[in-house]
Amino acid sequence: MQIFENISTSINKITVIHVILVSFSIHMFVISQPNFEMLDEVHFTNFMRWFMLGIDHTPYQLPGLSIIVSPFVYIFGDNWLSWRFPIVLCGMLFLYFYYKVVEHISNKKIALLTTIILSFSPVIFVSSSLMLRDMPVMAAGFLSLYLYFKQKYYFSALLIGLSAIIKETAIFFMIFIALWHVFTYIKSGVNKITFNSLTKPIIFLLIVSITFLTSLYIYENTVIVLEYSTRYPEYLSVNNNGELKATRFNMLNTNTELLQKPVDDFNYLDKVKDPIHHLEIILTKGYYNQNEIAGNDFLASFLPITNLSTIHQITYGHYNVYTNNEGIELHEKQYNTLWIQSMVNYSWWHIGFWSSVFLIAYSIITKFKNNTPITKTVMFLSFGFVFFVPYLLINMVRDTFAYYMIYFLPVMAVGLVSLIYKVPNKKLRLIILAVFLVAIVFNFVHVFPVWGFE
Repeated sequence: MQIFENISTSINKITVIHVILVSFSIHMFVISQPNFEMLDEVHFTNFMRWFMLGIDHTPYQLPGLSIIVSPFVYIFGDNWLSWRFPIVLCGMLFLYFYYKVVEHISNKKIALLTTIILSFSPVIFVSSSLMLRDMPVMAAGFLSLYLYFKQKYYFSALLIGLSAIIKETAIFFMIFIALWHVFTYIKSGVNKITFNSLTKPIIFLLIVSITFLTSLYIYENTVIVLEYSTRYPEYLSVNNNGELKATRFNMLNTNTELLQKPVDDFNYLDKVKDPIHHLEIILTKGYYNQNEIAGNDFLASFLPITNLSTIHQITYGHYNVYTNNEGIELHEKQYNTLWIQSMVNYSWWHIGFWSSVFLIAYSIITKFKNNTPITKTVMFLSFGFVFFVPYLLINMVRDTFAYYMIYFLPVMAVGLVSLIYKVPNKKLRLIILAVFLVAIVFNFVHVFPVWGFE
């Protein structure tokens, strides 16, 4: 069985840096595919352009992504490289600090294998290839977990507060840390809560809150933030009858004339000057108030099980420029089918989910039967279910998007690989790992985003 020994030796020679370099190379190979805005990039690139003019027309979205990307656009111009390169860097940082976190709660082998799985996970790859918000949050989030495990508590809190200005999902990293901290405190055998035991958690929470609110306050007093009656801005224009009328401004059709309009030409309700007002707008005019209750079967979308009704079904093509019957030139931006498949592809999710559930259940049973201590790995899996919450919340307010499972994928990867390592026979374990890794790479190649953009 020399082949299995060779596989084991080869795996031992691979480091996380090798994985990151491979992933980075593939990202740079496809970074220009397509050379126009893809998926929610159509929104975020326009938010960024307005931000660079000193105006925020979309206060229902937190501004952190525009802050991250705009320096690259300022230096390298408004193009696909400037939009996506900083997100690719965030993706690489995520892989590295995820590896360090898993190494802390488990070991180097499991950390490396889970990192490889995530680097070839289509949803992770796509999210770190486009100007989207989740990857910067995940990079900052796992860095905050790493800092927490290294007992750099207040730096960890500072980072969570800063990342929350990108997307509110950053708060789930704070909840994870809170659960970990409480359980560790209880596990230490302390029978009562004292004032001293509450000092660090209170300071941690204060740093997160103050950092977030202060950042938002500085932003609101640096950039003109305008509130509208709807999610989209309206501007005042004079119609053919000489009447002043409010016209909805289509953010996806930005042109020079509109960009040059002064603030007074817009039909806004108020200027946002404080974080509380800003958060109110997010909660009342953002995704939380869309009234788009999913028509899918909720039970089917509750768990990561294969069900075509839970997949956002859209057929896409490519970028088209054509002339209609009236002689008007139209530009049609269509997406590639494989991009969408990669965003909703379930691949190993089911196995990872139930592996995590099984390990948690097994650990609880052995704890009560044999008083076996709860390991850090099981703690990570248990508290990691907090990252399943964003997916569930989204299901409650809008149509189902499977890629919101992205925050839970790092947890499921640990559950899957940890369960494989429970196989007592070393050769059988290597066979399972080899087959699984080949399947992961094959699936990635199958939905590789560059296909179809010839």
